Amino acid sequence: MKKLLFVLIIPIVLGLSASTCERTECCVIPPCSDTPTLTGTWKLEAYLTSGILESKPANVDKDVIFTLKDDEKTGTIAGNTFVNTVEGNYDLLGDCRIRVKSFGGTKVGEPAWSEKAWLVSGTEYYYERFEGTLKIHRNQGKETMIFKKE
Repeated sequence: MKKLLFVLIIPIVLGLSASTCERTECCVIPPCSDTPTLTGTWKLEAYLTSGILESKPANVDKDVIFTLKDDEKTGTIAGNTFVNTVEGNYDLLGDCRIRVKSFGGTKVGEPAWSEKAWLVSGTEYYYERFEGTLKIHRNQGKETMIFKKE
């Protein structure tokens, strides 16, 4: 009888310890990403609008850089556009969505290309992150901001 109990209890204990990650959701990676976080320093490379790719103007020596840092639930944004310093915070939501809770910065007039990089506070965006590329989709997917990891 003791041997039978031992044989039954050991697989249960091993099974519970092996599934700890699933029970605490520590390893959940969304289907739109190769990691559960957006943490990193990201340089804006292009916009994709209605199928048309618009790269950074060649005559500009500045970049749009966002540094995102999160704990897989909430995070902060810091960085710069061509002429402004920006900051904000966000929540990572299920289904590959990010809600920008706040976003703002200095108020110097922005060139048209980098002006489009400003995120809207209170807005949800869909994102994809794979192999050093972050895509933030907005306007019901009609426009995509394409970032490369620095």
